[in-house]
Amino acid sequence: MTTHPESVEGVSLRIGQDATDTGQAAAYDASKAIRAAIDHRGNARVIFASAPSQESMLAALVADPDIDWSRVHAFHMDEYIGLSAADPRGFGQWIQTRLPAATLASLERIRPDAAGTAEARRYAALLQSGPIDLTCMGIGVNGHIAFNEPGDTRFDDPDHVRVITLDPVSRQQQVDDGLFERLDDVPTTAVTLTVPALLAASCVVVTVLGKAKAPAVATALTGPIDPACPASAIRTHTDATIHVDTQAAAELPRPETI
Repeated sequence: MTTHPESVEGVSLRIGQDATDTGQAAAYDASKAIRAAIDHRGNARVIFASAPSQESMLAALVADPDIDWSRVHAFHMDEYIGLSAADPRGFGQWIQTRLPAATLASLERIRPDAAGTAEARRYAALLQSGPIDLTCMGIGVNGHIAFNEPGDTRFDDPDHVRVITLDPVSRQQQVDDGLFERLDDVPTTAVTLTVPALLAASCVVVTVLGKAKAPAVATALTGPIDPACPASAIRTHTDATIHVDTQAAAELPRPETI
């Protein structure tokens, strides 16, 4: 059973027992946001993260019989530059293999083999063509969200999508997650949605799993709201819920002290 500690500066924090429990709770919140948007406007525009931490949430979300996936317009939040579009290590391909067939026709993929800056402009225009109802995201081991890296992030970025040089910690995380065999195989640049683009969604649902993420979770939720920890920006959103398992919550203060 998921516990419900006090909020962190207005952000709801929920601690699950394990990946399955945490993912199901996150999917419940995401489903509510998607269904509300469909009921209100006839469709939902959703930004998805592509990462192992999202597997349990996505599995539960896709299994929800109450979502009309033909009415979900999907985006993803980052992509390496230089991979082929069919490379299974690419984020667009990762999310495409996990979303229901009914929504794939409207899945907007960042093109990994396109010129970075031009592709960033193209994708930004797609994002800004309508409201974003939901962002489903994780938190990186160094506190990144999407590929907004510590020390190279603006919370007031005028762009919605930009080209980024990846932090070595972020690249190593891809190896540790089993997505690449060696560090040298991980691309060094990517296209990423910026913090303002991610947080422009009406609702934000964050899913974070594992002991390796515990320091970043603690810094994001209890440290300064500062670009040195990009994930701390989540606390500025008016409707954000952070779902963590017990391992990812290991360095947080006791709920009553948060």
